[in-house]
Amino acid sequence: MKRVFLFAFFLALFSIEVQAQKGFDKPGYRKPVDLPMKLAGTFGELRPDHFHSGIDIRTNGVEGLPVYAVADGFVSRIAVSPVGFGKAVYIDHPSTGHTSVYGHLQRFEGRIAQWVKAQQYEKESFTINIYTKPELFPIKRGDIIGYSGNSGSSGGPHLHFELRDAPTQEILNPLKFGYMVNDKLSPTLLRLAVYPEGRHSEINGKRNAIFREVTGWGKQHRLKNPQPIAVSGSVSLGISTHDTQNDVPNKNGVYSVELFVNQKPVFEFKADRFSFDETRYINSLIDYGYLQEKGSRIIRTRIDPLNKLGMYGKVADNGVLSLLPGDTLHALFVVKDFNGNESRLPFVLSGVPATLGPEKVTTDTTLQWVEATKAKRIHTQFMAANFPAATFYHDQEIAVRAAKMSPGQYSDQITVGSAGIPAHKSFDLRIRLNTIPKDTDKLTVVLLDKGKPSPIGGKYENGWMTVSSRKLGTFTVMADSIRPEVKAVNFASGTKIDSLKSLIVHVKDDFSGVDKIHHTLNGKWILMDYDPKNNRLSYEVDERLLQGRNTLKIRATDKCGNFTEAEWLILR
Repeated sequence: MKRVFLFAFFLALFSIEVQAQKGFDKPGYRKPVDLPMKLAGTFGELRPDHFHSGIDIRTNGVEGLPVYAVADGFVSRIAVSPVGFGKAVYIDHPSTGHTSVYGHLQRFEGRIAQWVKAQQYEKESFTINIYTKPELFPIKRGDIIGYSGNSGSSGGPHLHFELRDAPTQEILNPLKFGYMVNDKLSPTLLRLAVYPEGRHSEINGKRNAIFREVTGWGKQHRLKNPQPIAVSGSVSLGISTHDTQNDVPNKNGVYSVELFVNQKPVFEFKADRFSFDETRYINSLIDYGYLQEKGSRIIRTRIDPLNKLGMYGKVADNGVLSLLPGDTLHALFVVKDFNGNESRLPFVLSGVPATLGPEKVTTDTTLQWVEATKAKRIHTQFMAANFPAATFYHDQEIAVRAAKMSPGQYSDQITVGSAGIPAHKSFDLRIRLNTIPKDTDKLTVVLLDKGKPSPIGGKYENGWMTVSSRKLGTFTVMADSIRPEVKAVNFASGTKIDSLKSLIVHVKDDFSGVDKIHHTLNGKWILMDYDPKNNRLSYEVDERLLQGRNTLKIRATDKCGNFTEAEWLILR
């Protein structure tokens, strides 16, 4: 509320009308880097559990390029994190009503860098997230605010750039504001999916979804098997697609997906804007089970009852088509990138009589029915799961089973649903231990992915482990008693480091993961950049490293409380 009021005050102070957010607004923004707009990621691109919230601008594989403010304004927020956007600057622009965001920076511009460093030392924390006053860092269009990098959860050097609606912080597609991309290539269509909707629906005589591969190039695509698809009852559809750009190898997200049936529009998805509260609805937009099984994403036309995503346009009948015997539906998917390049996939659905008898009534007592709008508790002698209302996007059948524990495990292997069922909210899971080790503080719940354990934490109490999870699948309890690794990389204890600009330390934990790291130089906290994706701590040598003898100490603790302490004598 304070932020909204502050921004409203500056709008009134400048007495400038905020430009409309609809259509192709061009408020005169400059490019954030002096490079061609070659994209490694597009706005709204489908990512794990989220939509991509900006555009990723390629920096030719290098770091350290100047990053410029796109318009006049003031720095409103500065963040430093080992994950996410890493080093990031947020600038409010009262003349346009927008906030611009610059992420994965290598470093900040001088005056900002000095201020950030002072804040980190004051808080004794590498990680900071500070909302700054407008008068602290006023900004002019073209000012250098930092340098491009690879910080945070970045997979390679690039600039993550966003435009947001300042009062609401909804994310906007930056390409709608005058940025031009050299793209004359149509999206690629990979496969068509057809899903049965309803207990008695059939597709080609079966009650399973079918997937047909697509061929073609340019604008025109077709099914490799062009025969009409026989449908009895109701079905929904899906399309797997990506976009490419001239002179860029990346497979990026598309801008829009439309479906026409007998020349009438029945479905539209468009990546113009969304809020962070909506981003996890991506798991309802896509075929989540197919993603978990095949590693590929399919955009579905069906809208689940609890899917509140605002990126849909006109959708008829929640994206479901119904066919009677003798019906013929001429369907057409039209997929576009932001430049208007499009790809088309025509296909035919033919209504036929049902061929299968009534579905057998299951007597499987391991199945539990969960109504999406209601809370549900499932419990047995070996587990308990509490699902809050709206955990799932639609009513869900959840299987609960137990299998014997394997060596190194302390509980049965508890299966709750499957990895192919998306959860929008976290649910609490309790697991009973079969054997209780001496050091219960080393226990962690793990999620098994094809037998490989992935620790997710948890708390032990009275023979049970309790954990909060947003993933379904198979769980068990294991222990982590192995300490993290802490090793010097470019220096050794007792040697002079006069020629070094930074001291680099390798920090790694192979199971539960690094939880916290404490580092001191001569008994005082020292700032070290932490890059967990590379298992790297680095200290930029400054005046705190004294002439003569210095002592550097690092203590790394994992999420099960195991710790390693290392100490070096540093000579200067």
